[in-house]
Amino acid sequence: MQNEICGRMKDMRQTGKGLFLKKAGAIALAFVIALAGAGSYSAKAAGTSVSPIIDDYESYADDAALQASWRLDWSDKPGSVAIGIGKASGSQTLKLTVKDSSATWANILHPIAEANGDASGFEGVTFWLNNDTSDGKALDLGMEAKTNAANGAFNLKMDGAAQVSKKEGSWETVKFNGGSLHVEAGFKGTVRIAWDQFNQAAWQCGGDQGKCGARLDPSKMTGFQFGYNPTAHANNIIQIDDVGYYGTSSSSGGTSNPGVPAAPKTGPKAPSWATVAGTHKLTYKQAPIDNPLKGFLPFLDAGKEGFYKEGDDWRDRPSQMPYSLEFLYEPLSEVMKGQNKFDWTHFDKQLNEIASRGHQAVFRFYLDYPNKPSGIPKFLLDGGLRTHSYTEFDNGKEATSVSPDWNDQKLIAALESFTAALGKRYDGDTRVGFIMVGLIGFWGEWHTWPYDGWTPVTDDKGNELKDEKGETVRLANWMPSEANQKRVLDAMDKAFDYTRLVVRNPIANDTFQTKNYDIGYHDDSFAFETLPLSMGGQDWHFWGRAITAGDTDFWKKRPMGGEMRPEIQIPMWNNDPPRYNDPAKPIDGKQGEDYYDSLKLTHASFLMNQGVFQVPLSGDALKRAKEGSRSLGYEYQVSKAYLDGSAGKLKVGVEIENRGVAPFYYDWKVELAAKSGGKIVKTWVVNWKISGVLPNDSEGNQSAAFQSITQNPKLANGSYEILMRVVNPLEKLNSKAVKFMFANKDQGTDGWLKLGQVKISNPGK
Repeated sequence: MQNEICGRMKDMRQTGKGLFLKKAGAIALAFVIALAGAGSYSAKAAGTSVSPIIDDYESYADDAALQASWRLDWSDKPGSVAIGIGKASGSQTLKLTVKDSSATWANILHPIAEANGDASGFEGVTFWLNNDTSDGKALDLGMEAKTNAANGAFNLKMDGAAQVSKKEGSWETVKFNGGSLHVEAGFKGTVRIAWDQFNQAAWQCGGDQGKCGARLDPSKMTGFQFGYNPTAHANNIIQIDDVGYYGTSSSSGGTSNPGVPAAPKTGPKAPSWATVAGTHKLTYKQAPIDNPLKGFLPFLDAGKEGFYKEGDDWRDRPSQMPYSLEFLYEPLSEVMKGQNKFDWTHFDKQLNEIASRGHQAVFRFYLDYPNKPSGIPKFLLDGGLRTHSYTEFDNGKEATSVSPDWNDQKLIAALESFTAALGKRYDGDTRVGFIMVGLIGFWGEWHTWPYDGWTPVTDDKGNELKDEKGETVRLANWMPSEANQKRVLDAMDKAFDYTRLVVRNPIANDTFQTKNYDIGYHDDSFAFETLPLSMGGQDWHFWGRAITAGDTDFWKKRPMGGEMRPEIQIPMWNNDPPRYNDPAKPIDGKQGEDYYDSLKLTHASFLMNQGVFQVPLSGDALKRAKEGSRSLGYEYQVSKAYLDGSAGKLKVGVEIENRGVAPFYYDWKVELAAKSGGKIVKTWVVNWKISGVLPNDSEGNQSAAFQSITQNPKLANGSYEILMRVVNPLEKLNSKAVKFMFANKDQGTDGWLKLGQVKISNPGK
């Protein structure tokens, strides 16, 4: 389990029975497997006397006998979990079902014999699993390996993997989902998890995974803890069999044991022409916070957006937070004057203002922004478009917006017309970094909560109203139909081929799935409503939606952005790890989430975070905020360069490693240069596509290699320094555009990276 039962546990308690965990607001179930003893098995792993089988459940005469060995050690609701003998494997199994869904936690403990704790002769843990469910939901199963070392609890890695087999001899790799094993509905088969797929549980290190560097020592095993969340799996019947170990130390990494992950790779191969003398290892140095198209970004007009009322002169004083992106909202009414009539003057003025500072824009168009004048084009209102009035979100306090009838066909047709015009004008515009699909819902966030068809109508005292049948009365659903949502997504996806798009929510329904579009996402409540059930959040939180939509790998090709709730933007940096945690001021009755847990899951590249620009910070809080911004998105390091200038050819190769959390999403022009006598004497463009270089996985497998061979470099004989840079296309408009900087010691402030010296001989004429 990641951070204890697949996520950070809200409380950790100690009772006379031992350690137990309570996870607020969710039902969770854990069972601890401790090494029982050899049982009836005599087979041993090489170099150890410990049996590979912990329990095959065949020795239990009835449920009572099983419960004596696998007992409900603790639960806030006695009897919340039914423990019994199952038969799903064809023999006896441990069968678990939830009896009381109001329970918040349960432990099922299997005692351990200390003499059987040396599992060093094995390569990992294995068990047979049957996930039987009538509602079609997958199961997120976490695991914790326990040892008797200090701080000796180990969770599944966030980016690790297991091997699963549905039939004899056939194995496939399944990556962990946020520190848990994602098991499909109806799965029946064997799971194998190697020791190196565990990392020290972060809750032992103040919640900071980076400080938990100890490695699992399988010679000191005291047990295993599995976990899943029955709140999301009320209809699941889980059966476990043949819990034990697999492999022997003599076969690690071999193809004879598919349960063992492949040995770490060392990176891409050097070019065939590379020589030892021409190979240059480049030194790492943190890239700047304000690398292009990543990091925290402020609003173009923060005073207008108005959460932080003080310190809105921040642009007139040195900023405490370097940045490369700026965000703006734009009412559709400002540019759309008719069905096919547009005035881009005001919008272009804002893009130009951002570009004048060397930055790129992120923007969102809206029709309905609570407490602002309506953004609905006048010609639609004059044409009879129906609207809804509301008072939520302080609407009407300073200005009054209205919510349109999103299913009006003239409105949807207008949005399609606008989108086509927007794409024709701005697709590939160098002033633009990312575009939020926007348009629909409050703030263009693709929701109309509380008008969602589900939220109850209440009286002045907060009591739910009932109809004549005694059923809860619910507010109307103002969202457009699935078909009309699809029309807007179709139009946006069609209009933009180059500039990258993001939309608020991962969605999967009978009409459309967002994973089928070339559109990423933005989480507008980042680190507050991001984490899924398995990590202490909810199914409807951002990552819970991504799991439900089957789209958790989107970030590898489609960007991720978002915004932090204004209330948490400053206080969270007072904590290590960063998290909003103020018991005196809960937000909607709860606290925030770990910033880095959210970042590791979502792989976000940019976040709207006005507070860190406008409100003065200092000391550790400022350091944490800066590191939080730096940690977003890509960090490309050139780890090796290969140079050769013999035989009339100039050969240049590089190996790029991504030390960040997400790839760079654009193929900006890459240039090489030759420098002599302190001056650049020649530059040329190479066709290297730098987008999509993924962060290295746990086995070091994602680095990318590029090479170029110039047949006739037209350089005189002699020694040259070879340079490389990625060109921000905004330089065409503003020479002071923020430079793309590699995470290298020899990266120059002018954007050029020194690759090394090369001697040119026998150049072409």
